[in-house]
This record gives sequence, structure tokens and C-alpha cells, in this order.
Amino acid sequence: MGATASILTQYLQELDVPIDKRVATALLYGIRTDTKEFKRNVTPQDLNYAGFLLPLTDADLLDKIMSPSMSQETLDVIGTAINKRKIQSGYLFANVGYVMNRDALPQAADILITLEGVNTALIYGITDNAIVISARNRDIRLHIGNALSEAFGDMGDAGGHPNMAAATLPLHYFGKVENKDKLLEFVIEPILQKFKNLVGLENEGKKNGV
Repeated sequence: MGATASILTQYLQELDVPIDKRVATALLYGIRTDTKEFKRNVTPQDLNYAGFLLPLTDADLLDKIMSPSMSQETLDVIGTAINKRKIQSGYLFANVGYVMNRDALPQAADILITLEGVNTALIYGITDNAIVISARNRDIRLHIGNALSEAFGDMGDAGGHPNMAAATLPLHYFGKVENKDKLLEFVIEPILQKFKNLVGLENEGKKNGV
């Protein structure tokens, strides 16, 4: 299925668990968000469960959730990602530094993947206890979820869909370091190199004499 919320809806439906309006609204929001309004990774099951949930939802609440106000931090993160973007052979990388709200990263990734000439976008930052990466992909030859899982799975939690994925790499003892921005700059290159090696960027650079 294209959305975790679809799986949860299936459990509730098959177990005949009553679903109140708030739960139904949250589940429908999850399906619509994960499938990008039924335009990304959508399956017939997602559509079926969305149709099942629709008459159970609170329409006014759903509208408020679907149209939230943008926080100042999210705007700053998007601006930083735009200003610090680096593009190599269709792959965009952007370091947004220290973030308190990690949900700003996927919003930045959704915007930057639309840039002309960009097929894959990785936006990364650091929180108090982890390095976080949000990825978006338009290259049909690449399953970005599998790529992140293979590149970063041994360091933390990583994976996702062909077009969207994420990774969370715990800092462990390095979480005690106060200057998180400097820590990220120090450790991120060898981490990203694992992904670049996987998709062939390193080999391309060597071939071109870089």
C-alpha cells in the first residue's frame, strides 16, 4: 500500500473496530499525505480505504489539517535548503543545519525536487539526538527508499517508497556535543559518500577527472 494509514484502516475494518470522527479524519489525512493527494505511490487499496473513511470524517477538521499555517522555522529551513543546495548529475544535496522541527525537511524536499534538472533531492539536518535526512525522487530507475535503507540502514532507521524516503541516524554519544551545526559538517560527508557510491556518483566523478 502507499500509506501506513491504509494498513491501520485495514486492521480496524477487518477487526470491526468502531472508528470515531477524529480517528477517521487522521487516517484519511495520512492516506492523502503519503500519496500526495493520490498522485504518488497510490494503490487501489489506498483508494478503497480512503472511500471507506470519507463519510466518517470531520470535514471542517480535515480542512484545517490540510491547510496549516507555515511556521517561521519551516520557512527558514526551506530558505536555507534553497541557498545551500548543491547539484551533481541530477542529485541535489542541501544542508539545513540544526533544526528543532524535523518536519520542515520533507517540506523543503517537496519544493526542491521540482527544480529543473533535479531528479533526486536529499535534504539533511541535525536535531539534538540525530542526523535526519528527507529524500524525494523522480528517477524511475531509482528506488529511493531502498537506496537509503542500503546506504544508511546499518547506522539507524532508513527506508521508504520509490519516490519518497527518510533516514534517522542517532548521534549516540555525539549528542552531547553542543555545536550541532559543526558536528554535522564534520561527519556528513563520509555518511553521504555511502549514498553517492551506491548510486554511482563517485565513479562518475573519477571518470570525469574530478
